[in-house]
Amino acid sequence: MYLVKTENLVFEYPDGTRALDSISLEIREGEFVGVLGNNGSGKTTLAKCLAGLLKPTSGLVLIKGKDVKRYRRGELIRIIGYISQDINTQLLNVSVLEEILFTPRILNVGEDLIKDRFDEVLSQLEIGREILEKPVLSLPRHVKLRVLLASYLLAGTKNFIVDEPTTGQDWYHSIKFVEFLRRLRENGGTVILITHDVEILSKYSERVILMNSGRVVADGETREILCDLELLRMNSLLPTYTAQLAKEISIENCVLLPEELIRILGFKSLHPSY
Repeated sequence: MYLVKTENLVFEYPDGTRALDSISLEIREGEFVGVLGNNGSGKTTLAKCLAGLLKPTSGLVLIKGKDVKRYRRGELIRIIGYISQDINTQLLNVSVLEEILFTPRILNVGEDLIKDRFDEVLSQLEIGREILEKPVLSLPRHVKLRVLLASYLLAGTKNFIVDEPTTGQDWYHSIKFVEFLRRLRENGGTVILITHDVEILSKYSERVILMNSGRVVADGETREILCDLELLRMNSLLPTYTAQLAKEISIENCVLLPEELIRILGFKSLHPSY
């Protein structure tokens, strides 16, 4: 069963700029899909259309078989949560606690159910109780992302569109947050990750939708897309660092991840033994 489907989706901004041009795709429930492209490729506009935040100029966006325009906002949030690249625009409360409780309360989730889920959600996302009374806008970006995710999870949302969560973060916190998303997917959720980061996608996504100039130029298994170095070059994207290194040392096989290269070269470890 598909979660999201678009049919000839077109979106034009008021100035006439066509950001999406005849997009037709399906994303099934339980997938971890990366939407890949450089700035201006249309991936954020697509994300907002899928989340019901922008109305298509023409074409259809279907969520579980129903036109996204026919959903009430709260009804849609229960199905699919959207986390913006500009996270501060979505944080509407003063304290962390108020922010976490905001979505479940506006969706009329019962207080008993909130109480039952609360500790589990905090533990799942490694949010300490010591920050609950802190101003949410004072927190680092990686914590803000977890706070917003916690609010959705407390409301019962299982599927997520997440726009460029790794922007402005170091590798550790980037991996940490995407690990949270991976676990959600393992528990039956769906993740649509909007990014320009091929390193993250090579490690986590099972499918990549490649966009350029408002069009889908490729859609397939992650390895198929990220191993096509000419396709990446034509769309102004670099391959993973490991793929670049493998090419420089004349390894013909497609190598995306460091552990794959280590295996090919016959190294048992990157660390010397003493």
